[in-house]
Amino acid sequence: MSETAQADDREGDMAGDRLGGPPKGTDQPPYKNDGRAGQNAGDPRLSSLEQKILESAIRGAVPRLVEAAQKEFVTDLQDDKVPPEIDLHLYPELDPKARELPGMEKAITYRGALAQVLVQADPRGHREMIEELQRSDIPMHTLAIHLFSPVAAQLGRLWCDDETDFIQVAVASTRLGMIVNHLSQNRSQTIRDRQRARRVLLARTQGAMHTIGVSIVASCFRDMGWDVDGGADLELDDSLYMRLSNSSYALLGISVGRVDEVEECAEAIRRVQSNRALSRMKIAVGGPAVMKNPVAFGAIGADMVAKSALEVMQLADRMSA
Repeated sequence: MSETAQADDREGDMAGDRLGGPPKGTDQPPYKNDGRAGQNAGDPRLSSLEQKILESAIRGAVPRLVEAAQKEFVTDLQDDKVPPEIDLHLYPELDPKARELPGMEKAITYRGALAQVLVQADPRGHREMIEELQRSDIPMHTLAIHLFSPVAAQLGRLWCDDETDFIQVAVASTRLGMIVNHLSQNRSQTIRDRQRARRVLLARTQGAMHTIGVSIVASCFRDMGWDVDGGADLELDDSLYMRLSNSSYALLGISVGRVDEVEECAEAIRRVQSNRALSRMKIAVGGPAVMKNPVAFGAIGADMVAKSALEVMQLADRMSA
């Protein structure tokens, strides 16, 4: 019997237990479903048999939940029809500047395949996708804008619309982050040709829990020849100011997770700008909160309020000129 069939049988056994009968194969007499099934009068813990049944059911159910509940995610990214209210995060190819990126059309063709890899039960698709994208020779910043960002935006839409849950988003986001980071680190080894590479420090607010956007932005900078420091693990705390004091950066990028963190972000910018040694460094803010309400961040002292990875990339391009 296959593992899937065995898991289904165990789930059926557990369902029979809930309906008032003993688990199959235990030779126990039927009992009433009085809300105390599976526990003794003086011991509220699950028995070893019940623990094994529960563990098997969960292990069998989680992969199927991730795959089945995300069918809309895969379908939407394979759909060529643009909705009436155009979202450039989902369809960056409609932006004239984004259309100028080399390899755009080829990058778009991978959206459906990437979406499938993120949600399918078998995790081995990661390696195949990474190898395929490496062979494609599409520039990393093109992949970031036309492939990774739209997929990440779709994940965010499903989360905001309550069409998915934490486990599903966590699994898909983790897989996407692994693909982005692997490709970015691998390709960055061949890009350090500039004599004076500019340096960028990336950080996030405490509320920026889903950090795939930081990884995507980092991949863009590396692809453009920048040295990238910090990232998803660096928050707006003393460790940030220590790095700024010990090293020289051309740009500080801050990812903001929640709109109510605008004052925290503003205070960090004021503290940085009060240091005269950092007066030439530019500051850009972006992230989910900025995408949601860019106006709220317009007067906090940042040199740029970026609503997408494309805008950050354009700023980096101007600074490198």
